[in-house]
Amino acid sequence: MASLNGMARRRQTASIKTNGRSRITASVGLYNELIAQAEFAKDPNKIVFVPAMGKGPIDMVVLDITTGEYQAYDVKSANYRKSEYTPKDMYKRRAGTLINRPLTSEQKKLKVKIYYNK
Repeated sequence: MASLNGMARRRQTASIKTNGRSRITASVGLYNELIAQAEFAKDPNKIVFVPAMGKGPIDMVVLDITTGEYQAYDVKSANYRKSEYTPKDMYKRRAGTLINRPLTSEQKKLKVKIYYNK
């Protein structure tokens, strides 16, 4: 049996399921939310608000203090297809294209936008 290097060993331990999500997925999601918040906070005319408990259909709300307009965002990791495939709908998905994450019906009602963190 081949020995695992440090990163593989860490991934193996980190992939233990916690509440249905792996720790790697949860930590990547948290990292992407923080990066997105920092990107919006670079603009001095914007204020970023985050939900108190971190749960719900919205990851952050950005308020533009000059116009008074605000926008709700759901932050997603940008994932790209590794290979081409054609599913049952016969629409060919090409390798290297962004995997689209649709909004839930609740998010559509709230007019949430998806922010893809690259």
